[in-house]
Amino acid sequence: MLLAFTLITLLLWLTARERQAEAAEISIAQLAHNVLPMVIFGDSTAAKHELSLVGQQQQLLYVAVRDREAKLFAELTKPDFSPPTLDNQPLHSTPYIAFSGLQLMLHYPMWMQEQLEGDVLMVMDITGLLYWFLRVVVMLAFLLALLFAGSAMLLARVQRQALAPLLSLTALAQQVGQEHNFTLRASVVREDEIGILTLRFNDLLKRLEKWQKELNQQLQQEQLQGQQLKQLAYRDALTNLPNRLALNTRLKQLTSDTTQHQVLSCLMFIDLDNFKYVNDHFGHDAGDETLVTVARRIQKMVRDTDLLCRLGGDEFALLLTRVSQPEAAEKLAERIVKKINEPIVVKEKVMPIGISIGLAYYPTDATSSLDLLNCADEAMYSAKRAGKNDFRVYSRGAT
Repeated sequence: MLLAFTLITLLLWLTARERQAEAAEISIAQLAHNVLPMVIFGDSTAAKHELSLVGQQQQLLYVAVRDREAKLFAELTKPDFSPPTLDNQPLHSTPYIAFSGLQLMLHYPMWMQEQLEGDVLMVMDITGLLYWFLRVVVMLAFLLALLFAGSAMLLARVQRQALAPLLSLTALAQQVGQEHNFTLRASVVREDEIGILTLRFNDLLKRLEKWQKELNQQLQQEQLQGQQLKQLAYRDALTNLPNRLALNTRLKQLTSDTTQHQVLSCLMFIDLDNFKYVNDHFGHDAGDETLVTVARRIQKMVRDTDLLCRLGGDEFALLLTRVSQPEAAEKLAERIVKKINEPIVVKEKVMPIGISIGLAYYPTDATSSLDLLNCADEAMYSAKRAGKNDFRVYSRGAT
């Protein structure tokens, strides 16, 4: 019985610590995913705000974000806690988890396209977990004490064959300890002390099973939230189009794939004309509805393999992969200009907007994602200078 008790308590503690570490790893992974764009763009204010949201967890003692130079980018410390020294410590390229007394320390790297952009350090207090474990141990000790006392009384009164139910119960406890299977139950074959102990033991297993299910559900919910946050990080909230981060990721994939160097692709940088006038005279609600309408019209004109993104404000980008010839992309740009010139009516008023588009080709104009964006942007401003509401193709050396 003592062996069974020891196995179960040891199992509970190791399992609880493992679940706590897994939940903390999911939390720090979500945090690393959320602050990665902020580190890349140097937005420490947004990073500190994100840390303040995570810092609402009572068990969180310290959290810090470092950039690719291993310099402290943002941190949050609970009162009366001395944070670890991070100076001159290299970045962690792989997740790292360690327990120190009643503290759980985690390091989690932040990667972007095989480039280590920084890491996140988190220190959590597991005192609450210890208190929970002690309560469970007391409950286990109480139930097992009842089981042992009942067994002793039974052994003193019955013959050797009466030990069979007790031996079966002990074997079940060992099986639970070895298999970590809390769904097992003991069969109640007699309505005496052994039967009572068996019921109590089954009650214990039911509680452990319920706790295990609740913990698994919590982990699944956190994983689902993590997936949702990941989707939000790459999606524009207004138009539901991919955002600038999604475009940068796609462009880096395109330019880093050696198999695509001989395939022609086209990047269109799109900017609405007179959009500020719409916001100033018709309101931001009308401006938002105009952006949504523009996004829908363009989306209907492109292929499923193409990527239409909203970069922010009234700026869009359209990446056409595997273009057969430049004339095909230019014809599409001409059709987009005509389509956007069709009246956009919001609240019974026509929005006086146009559209300017700049085209740049990969790999003929640029072979890197940043240069390709700059070329398309320069071509778009060339269309603006030419009178707006038209498209221009990037020409090296053009003013």
